[in-house]
Amino acid sequence: MFAGTATQGPPALLYLVGSDSDTRLVFGPDPIPVTGSSDLNQLIDRGTPYHLMHVTRNFFKQAPGRPNLLTFRTAVNLVTDPDQNPKVLGNIARLLRGFGGRIVNRPEAVLRSTRDQVARLLTGIPGLIVPKTLRFRAATPEIAGRFISRSTLEFPALLRRAGTHTGEFIGMFGTAEEAANALALTGDHILTEFVDFASADGLYRKYRVIFIGEQPIFRHVLVSDHWNVHASDRMRFMASRPALIEEEERALAAPFAGLPANAQETLRQVRERMPLDFFGMDFAVAPSGELLLFEANATMNFFPFADDPRFAYARDMLKPAQRAMHQLVGVTPPIRHGFVQEDSFG
Repeated sequence: MFAGTATQGPPALLYLVGSDSDTRLVFGPDPIPVTGSSDLNQLIDRGTPYHLMHVTRNFFKQAPGRPNLLTFRTAVNLVTDPDQNPKVLGNIARLLRGFGGRIVNRPEAVLRSTRDQVARLLTGIPGLIVPKTLRFRAATPEIAGRFISRSTLEFPALLRRAGTHTGEFIGMFGTAEEAANALALTGDHILTEFVDFASADGLYRKYRVIFIGEQPIFRHVLVSDHWNVHASDRMRFMASRPALIEEEERALAAPFAGLPANAQETLRQVRERMPLDFFGMDFAVAPSGELLLFEANATMNFFPFADDPRFAYARDMLKPAQRAMHQLVGVTPPIRHGFVQEDSFG
């Protein structure tokens, strides 16, 4: 069903939201399950007319009839995690069959963006280290151990549940036996080689670039004293070290974050291979100068920004990101609004 309308007037955009989970978050005026979704809609001016369609796991059983989508110019799929929301993504794919307008992040493409599929897709790009990645589907420790032993994956390796983000791991393991014994008997798991990416100063740096259409927007260069770099390290570690703040500010002010030409070309090839219209990529620069892939998917958060005025420079990326998002969805923001602020949607 249609869950809401931003303004009066003919709608330009159709936002598709929902989740296989029953976890409810506030999205617009009503609580709607949106676990495993993108927040890039917040870059679109709130004066742009839109409809919000909540697609459920049982959408076609619950809906009285097939919705008429002919009035919309662009459908924006904000359901972005294929591990968390395969049923809703399948329903969105069915819903959009025959849609004549622009579709941003087709659900079929999102379903091909699991960690293991992306690792296979991006392997072989010059200048990109893609750690070997294995997926286990409800495997027993014995079966998982045999699977690992037949692979070329090396240890130590990181184990996580499929569909988890924000640096959430089950753990780092030094042997195949340890990793196999840590698997739960339910759900899918991802095992990924750990590649040490410490810089010469012993610190760990994580870059995030958000591709919006063809436009790369560098979101951060976080620095930490631990390999599992989090956004919280900005305040925990960087805030008391002015040199690291200056380092990130200089990087974000430079084209392609000041990366050398070969690294820029590597990122361009990543953009060409990924089938998504918008997605984020987390990576490091390895001691060899190559880029080390952490992950690439459409579920990476763009918001929020740190409130601390020492990191105010990060907001400079808002306007180019907003321009890129408006261009991607094919709308022009109203002159009276200019470009929106980060809290504009909802």
